Amino acid sequence: MLPTLAEVLALPAVAAAAPEVLHGDPGTCTVRWVHSSEIYEMGPLLRGGELLLTTGLGLHGRTTRAQAAYVDALADAGLSALALELGRTFGEVPAPVLEAARRRDLSLIALHQVVPFAAIVEAFHELLLRRRVASLRLGELIWQELLGAVLSRRGLPELLATVAALAGCPAHLVATDGRLVASSGSDGPAVEPGRVDPDGRGWLAQPVRVHGQVWGRLLLVGRRTARRAAVLERATTAVALELLRAGDVADRDRMAQALIQDLFSGRVISAAELGRRGELAGFPMAPGRPVFGLAVAVERRASGHAIRTEVAAVTRTSFGPCLVAEIDHDVVAVTTAPGGEDELRTRLAALAEELGRGHVLLAVAAGAPGDPTALGRSLAEAREAVGIARRLGARNRVLLARDVGVYRLLARLDRDAELGRFLREQLGPLLDHDATHGTDLVRTLDAYLTHGLSKTAAAAALGVRRQTLYNRLARIESVLGALPLADHERRTALGLALLGWRLRTGLDPTSRVPAR
Repeated sequence: MLPTLAEVLALPAVAAAAPEVLHGDPGTCTVRWVHSSEIYEMGPLLRGGELLLTTGLGLHGRTTRAQAAYVDALADAGLSALALELGRTFGEVPAPVLEAARRRDLSLIALHQVVPFAAIVEAFHELLLRRRVASLRLGELIWQELLGAVLSRRGLPELLATVAALAGCPAHLVATDGRLVASSGSDGPAVEPGRVDPDGRGWLAQPVRVHGQVWGRLLLVGRRTARRAAVLERATTAVALELLRAGDVADRDRMAQALIQDLFSGRVISAAELGRRGELAGFPMAPGRPVFGLAVAVERRASGHAIRTEVAAVTRTSFGPCLVAEIDHDVVAVTTAPGGEDELRTRLAALAEELGRGHVLLAVAAGAPGDPTALGRSLAEAREAVGIARRLGARNRVLLARDVGVYRLLARLDRDAELGRFLREQLGPLLDHDATHGTDLVRTLDAYLTHGLSKTAAAAALGVRRQTLYNRLARIESVLGALPLADHERRTALGLALLGWRLRTGLDPTSRVPAR
């Protein structure tokens, strides 16, 4: 809820200006933001709901009609209140301004003392921050109470009783056809058991959605307040969870999908909420046990549902209870991490082997294990890793996200023009030379750097004699310039450029075969 003008006038920075209300009710007028301006043509620049601070400089020398038109333009824009500082431009509020404010019912304030407008704007901003923090704390407390009621498994009537206690008014759940499904109790206005008219006065209503469809509406009997609005917003989600909790396995799968989508959305979810929603979806998170995100990429030869079901079964075999969802073309999962990296890689390999029996497996990747509150980041890392494996044409790749850490970093910079200039700067001469002369200098450089500057290993990988490799390396240094390839910074830059080139082109320089 927005602060009222009365709350704004009570701020020390505003009170120091000795405000006098000349028109309007500060208790009912709300303020969305505070602006200061001396521009006469301010109306078109407003969005509505503002308190405008001015010394009246833009009105100085204006005609009576122009001063009234100024107020009309502000009212047309939806301004909440106008505050005119007296003493600099005007000794008192001009009569046309006061008359127009009364005619348009625009709150008008006279400021009798000089106070920096910047101080008033800062004080208002701090007020908004305090209210927002308080609102978030209140919302979290309300949600924990509602979620606890769902987990108690006592049914819809008890859940609605909790809603009513939090809102301070009766609560009712009605189906889309108006049938009364459940009620918080007998207190409050009588409710006909058959049908409820939620459009009557005194009802607060919000739809309850299950499986993406409107299942019914949750009603609160009472006037709107900030607390009741907060309760109603969260209670509809709690009611949907209760309806799903009482449903079948498919409903738990949908709860898993919803939770994982919330994790990917970046919404901050507390450890308590994660634990409770995970339990409802069939994945209790044991205290002190690290969890992680898992992503699987396969060539689609079956429906997404079939693949998701198989990934869930194989993941449970390898890691135990899990949550599984489908995000675009990838199947992702949340499960408990085993002790140690070696064990994690072993179980990932077993999972990949089992999935590879029925699908063309591209990659299986795991994000960093950790506390449940870091699950969103772990899922994102895993999905980034399988995305990179797909771009590079991988098959049966099993990896941890940090195995392709450099690729992930470059992928985030892929759209940056500066990265393109870097690639051209480092590899451009070699690429041009290969295109013009039909040589394999890029391929040779990649093999040489990949094998740690070992000429013997690089020659074997390329299938050429050592002397041929020597000649190619000499040509590479000639094309690229005088700085030798053995120089640490030079080969690091070239190595990064080769990785970036693979991501951009889908071409593996070591095989000259398109990755896709």
